[in-house]
Amino acid sequence: MTGRTGRTGRTGRTGRTGRTGRSGLSDRGDPTSFAGLDHVGAASTTLISDAILSTRGGIVGYWDVKPVSSSKTAQDWDAFRKLAPDVRSAILDGELIEGFAFGDAACGYFGGLEQPDMPTQTDLEKVRRAADLREDRLNEIYAQQKDMMSFFGALFNASGGRHDRTLEFIDAVLRLCVTIEMRFKFEFGVPRPVELAPEVMPIIQTPGHAASPSGHSVESTAIAECLQHFGGTRFGHLAERLRKRIAYNRVVAGVHYESDNEVGEKLGKAIFQFVLAKVDACDPQTPLQLLYSKAVNEWA
Repeated sequence: MTGRTGRTGRTGRTGRTGRTGRSGLSDRGDPTSFAGLDHVGAASTTLISDAILSTRGGIVGYWDVKPVSSSKTAQDWDAFRKLAPDVRSAILDGELIEGFAFGDAACGYFGGLEQPDMPTQTDLEKVRRAADLREDRLNEIYAQQKDMMSFFGALFNASGGRHDRTLEFIDAVLRLCVTIEMRFKFEFGVPRPVELAPEVMPIIQTPGHAASPSGHSVESTAIAECLQHFGGTRFGHLAERLRKRIAYNRVVAGVHYESDNEVGEKLGKAIFQFVLAKVDACDPQTPLQLLYSKAVNEWA
C-alpha cells in the first residue's frame, strides 16, 4: 500500500522544477506519458491482470446491467481534485499558455525583454571573480541544479498537506516559465561562459542551451513572487534574498553571467504577472481559478 504515496513525486518539482518528470513514465509504453497505469497495490503486469480476470469470473458471474444516469458530472473542484497529478498538470498547462504571444523584435518581446548584448570581457571577469566562492557554495550549487523548491520550502511549514495547493500552483507557474524561457534562450542565442573561455572550467555540466535568460533566475523569481503573493509580509526580504543567491550561484558555478540573471529576473516577474492576469480574467470554475482559490485559503 505504501506504493500509493504518490505525493512524493513532488520532489520532481524542484529547481529546474523537475519539469521533465513526466517523461519518466514513457518506458511504460504510454504515448501520452500520463500516470495512473499501475494498480493501487502493485505495478501493472499481465500476471495481475490475468489474476483479476479469473477473480472476476469467480465472484461476478452473470452481470445484469441496470440503467445508468446519463447526466454530466459537475466540473468543479472535487472533479478536478480526483484527476491524476499529471492530468491536472496538463489541463493547467493548457490554460496557462493560452494567449501567450512571444512577439518579435519589431513589436517587442513578451515582458518587454529585448535582445541582450553579447558577453564582454567585463562579463567574463565577473565570472572569474565569482569562482572564488565555489568551494564555499559547492553543496548549494549541486543541490540547486535540480532542486530550488526545498530551499524556498525551508521558509515555511509545508508538511502535512498544509500548502499542497500552493505548491501545485507554483508547479504550474514553473512549467510555464520553462516553456517561455527556453524560447527566449533559443532566440537570444547567448553563448555560455565556457564557450568563450575554457579557463572558466565550470564545476557542474554546462546545460545544452543558451545562457540568457538564466532559467534559475526566471524560476526562482517566479517562486519568490508566488510566495510573497500568497504569504505576504511573513517572508520579509528572505524570499527575495534567496532567489538572488540561487541565481548568483549559477555564476559562481561558471555556467552563467550576471547579466543573464538580470534578464531572468525581469522575465520571471513578467510571467507571474501574466499568470495573475489570467487568474483575474478566467471563469471562477476553471481549473486555474479553482486551484488559485484553494491556494489562497491555505494562507488565511
